[in-house]
Amino acid sequence: MVNSLSTAHHFISIKLTYKNYLFWRAQVVPFLDGHDLLGFVNGTNPCPPATQTGVSDDTATTQLNPSHRAWVRQDQDLLSMLMSSFSDEVMPLAIGHRTSLAVWTVVVGALASSSRSRGLNLLRKLQTLDQGDMSATDYIGKARVLVEELALTGRPMTLEEQNLYVLHGLRPEFRGLVSSLNIRGQPITL
Repeated sequence: MVNSLSTAHHFISIKLTYKNYLFWRAQVVPFLDGHDLLGFVNGTNPCPPATQTGVSDDTATTQLNPSHRAWVRQDQDLLSMLMSSFSDEVMPLAIGHRTSLAVWTVVVGALASSSRSRGLNLLRKLQTLDQGDMSATDYIGKARVLVEELALTGRPMTLEEQNLYVLHGLRPEFRGLVSSLNIRGQPITL
């Protein structure tokens, strides 16, 4: 597993800043999940106890737990990999935290916070989103990012709400398409 972590920079090319959390997370989570490491940062793979007890000749013995040391080694490798993906502006969040779970928790808490003002600002951006001279693909992509960021702030949107805002901001030449989609009666995904 150490080899896969040492090459993580090939798969996680974005340095985390205060402005690109969603894109950074979109790279990091699949990497961690694909390498069976997500449990370290979400708490579902807790640290095994440092010692284990056994019985030998009717006598209880306590010995070091080898799975504990292996877990710690893996967690420290993961912690190092995560920190190497942070920009200088985000690095202070990691200072003083000794496990990948602790660093993950503080980073998610700081950058994906459900602050009311951030959520309201994102909602306003989506409500006033206008295609302008963007291609349809770029416009939908921008809308998708706003919808995902809203979900991260604790304000997920229904498909109907997404359709309402996104279809409203399309250029006039798409009005026929908008009408036919509205007639369907079923919302479409971005």
